[in-house]
Amino acid sequence: MSAIPAVDGRDEWMPARSRTAACNGRIKLLLGDEQPLVRRGLRALFESDPAFRVQGEAGNGSSLLELASAHRPDMVLMDVDLPGPDVLDVVRRLVGDRPDGSTGVVLLASEGGLADGRVLGAARAGVRGFLFKRESSEIVSGVRDVARGGAAMSPAIVGQVLKALRRTHRPAAFRPSGELALLTPRELQIFQLVAQGLTNQQIADVLVLSEATVKSHFNRICRKLALRNRVDAVILAYEMGVAGTVTEPCSTA
Repeated sequence: MSAIPAVDGRDEWMPARSRTAACNGRIKLLLGDEQPLVRRGLRALFESDPAFRVQGEAGNGSSLLELASAHRPDMVLMDVDLPGPDVLDVVRRLVGDRPDGSTGVVLLASEGGLADGRVLGAARAGVRGFLFKRESSEIVSGVRDVARGGAAMSPAIVGQVLKALRRTHRPAAFRPSGELALLTPRELQIFQLVAQGLTNQQIADVLVLSEATVKSHFNRICRKLALRNRVDAVILAYEMGVAGTVTEPCSTA
């Protein structure tokens, strides 16, 4: 993981405070990775951003759960192959320990990504972001997006989800849904394009919008449909039978 700088440092496990979206306006973050140099590199990335406060690091899932219980973080960034208990069980514990679901979990994958079945399982367990370690420039912004209630996902991960779903789901004809009725025409377009694996920038190009506008629309879609990430969006679109159909362009953004 050469793209992430390694620095010398030591763990600083700070006491937990009352549950808030951030401590003194900062996002409280825990890091989980087996490799100390990787953890230190990630710490360097986040400590250089005043929006974050790194509460601690863990080299295995059991230690990470102990830290989370003590510090009640806003965000947890963890390696998908973290040693210890099954990663999906760790995710369920991290999400379930906060009744309001306010702890956001982002998984970091190495070059090989995640097995198709693991991607779907992780999404259903409550993961709100999937990023690659090699994309160091995207890690901080992705975690920030999730902390703000959005979602973060590397395009290659979406591709894996689509591949898995095409093997396990048989797309059906479009049928109206009460949930989809919550979406505006533009949001429905974006929902369907997300389900086809397009990135925010690609959707922006198709609909002649700014990438920021697309991201804003998608975050509203997530709130309206109770989606945690793009994997949830893809799964729901397949289950509703709308993944392969995009509505006609509408005049309002």
